[in-house]
Amino acid sequence: MKIAVLGGAFDPPHIGHYLVARQVVEQMNVDKVWFMVCHQYFPAFPVKNARISSFIERFSMTQLISLPPFVTSDFEYKYNKLSKTVNTLSLLKIHYPQHTFCWVIGSDQLSTFYLWNNWKSIIKNNNIVIFPRDTDFVNLKQRVKQAFQIDTIPLNITVLESSKLIISNISSSHIRKRIRNHLTIQDMVDKKVEKFIVEHKLYLNSK
Repeated sequence: MKIAVLGGAFDPPHIGHYLVARQVVEQMNVDKVWFMVCHQYFPAFPVKNARISSFIERFSMTQLISLPPFVTSDFEYKYNKLSKTVNTLSLLKIHYPQHTFCWVIGSDQLSTFYLWNNWKSIIKNNNIVIFPRDTDFVNLKQRVKQAFQIDTIPLNITVLESSKLIISNISSSHIRKRIRNHLTIQDMVDKKVEKFIVEHKLYLNSK
């Protein structure tokens, strides 16, 4: 089975996550997309006093949008609580040798990819899919080369650059900010996720 892995905090999961996952299925012909909910989150530029929601809260919200072929995975919670991507990828191969995995990276992460733990090992030893988070398709491959410090893009790296892709700049941080400012998040998250957020009073004082 061919599985695409979309990792992140999912705090909360939103329509942007869904759009990436849906189009990866269509473009890459994968069997499933695993939403890999991290146990811990280490942003490239940490925000002082920022609070990440509990794993259970984030996992539960992500399950609400995980209709087939999407699956919410607790793999990192079970096997890699430090949530280092390089370790997760190695462990996936050990625990699921019958499957082929590709790791999905949003183009917005390219500028800070050099901060990822053992980032060179990630791009050398794994299948990587780059999904655009903006409309700069013309320069996307060049940006990938610069970020990965390579002259040519190898076969294990796929850059999705079709102008037919639906691109969203919605982010979890935008949603948390809107909630904190008492603004609507309607149509930015699934209705079931919105209900969960309200019932659990999430993000009212978050960053």
